[in-house]
Amino acid sequence: MTKQHYLILLALGLGGLISALNTTMFNVALPIMMEVFDASLSSVQWLTSGYMLAAGVIVPAAAFLGERFGYKKLFCFALFGVLCVSIVGASAWNVEVLIIVRFIFGLTGGLLSPLALAMLYRYMPANQQTMAASVWSMTTMVGAVLSTCLSGFILSIASWRFLLLFNVPFAVLALFLCVKALPNEQQSKPVGFDVQGFMLTSVASFMLLFAFSNLSAWGMNVKLALCMIMGVLLLVVYYRHSRKTEEPMLNLAVLKYKRYCAAFISSGVNVIAIYMITFLMPLFLQSGMGISPAVTGLVMLPGSIVSIVAMPIASKLYSKIGEKFVAVFGVLIISVGSIPFILATPETSVLLLTLTQCVRCFGLSMVNLVSTNAQMSAVPPELSGHASSLTNWAHQMINALTVALAGNVAELRIAQVSAEKGIAFAYTSTTNMMMLASCVLLMLMIPIALKFYRNKSEC
Repeated sequence: MTKQHYLILLALGLGGLISALNTTMFNVALPIMMEVFDASLSSVQWLTSGYMLAAGVIVPAAAFLGERFGYKKLFCFALFGVLCVSIVGASAWNVEVLIIVRFIFGLTGGLLSPLALAMLYRYMPANQQTMAASVWSMTTMVGAVLSTCLSGFILSIASWRFLLLFNVPFAVLALFLCVKALPNEQQSKPVGFDVQGFMLTSVASFMLLFAFSNLSAWGMNVKLALCMIMGVLLLVVYYRHSRKTEEPMLNLAVLKYKRYCAAFISSGVNVIAIYMITFLMPLFLQSGMGISPAVTGLVMLPGSIVSIVAMPIASKLYSKIGEKFVAVFGVLIISVGSIPFILATPETSVLLLTLTQCVRCFGLSMVNLVSTNAQMSAVPPELSGHASSLTNWAHQMINALTVALAGNVAELRIAQVSAEKGIAFAYTSTTNMMMLASCVLLMLMIPIALKFYRNKSEC
């Protein structure tokens, strides 16, 4: 692999890292934001929900925008947007302004992940794509797990404003590398703008994400049902529309590739397992076990380090035993690492949870590598942008639904427990229940992997 390929991989990896970090960066900060701005939880939760809503709306258009304006130009524009919005957001004077900033952040930062993944399979040689996918998976895994650690550390020594300013050096470095390393694309023929498709996917995404984000506040009522039904119906209408359109906003032709579909399902389940822990772990440690945000960050740190170490190991195993068995081993490792969380109590050793979190992160990294590479290598290069957009859109939806369900279960448990058992028991029992559910879902990946993933001889 040439020096330019290494620089390309670093630039795209930084873009993916920025996107993953900022999805959940404010989770740990919500109690502090309530105090700083004298705002309610229902208000400050939009610092996370607003980002996910905006990203969910813009991600389906990533492939079209990349083909229309050029992937390199759009990626640089998104990085510049992240740079500007981070600086502006750090000077926000009330929670409303900060929520607007986070929404705009989602429109720019949300583009980074699908664009970077598409370019990875456009610019990297075929024989280096598995290794490149391992680096990409590492950055997204580390970003998802490390955001809690970084947030806790930053908030323990500095103002919340540095949660945004933290992006500045990464965005500047990524911009420099993009300009220097990414190849200039030839001017392609103009792509027609699918206005109807954009409206259908955007409104459907907004309705579904809005419903998921308000699940805890609304509960199971008519308003929630109407939002979800409307969102699903609009997606059905878009599916019918895309089959009649020559240049659809989101090309669903990628779904005809069986291996892509299998990996698409597997990656969705893996996202549930990843974001289940990034959302529940801070709540469990702080509210269930009485640990400070700073210590919570330190507890999450070893898992991030293991995620980095796991990727080159998973990449080597990939070539030695094939993606099929790497995926199965990954699922089994995650399940073993989840057992202490399923059985945890407020008295469980923090050291034990830290070690088993490392085990989970190792397995999650293996599954993440396989599902990412299987999806992107299953489709032709000209469809890589659409495959990446569809995958990242689904991940936004699943992430929002996972967080909403976990939050809703936690609130229900808090309402049900007696004063004797307390909030600690509520968060602990929520963690037990949701971890068990994620393990059951993960087990469903094994028959999918055995049937559709490749053996060693096919890799």
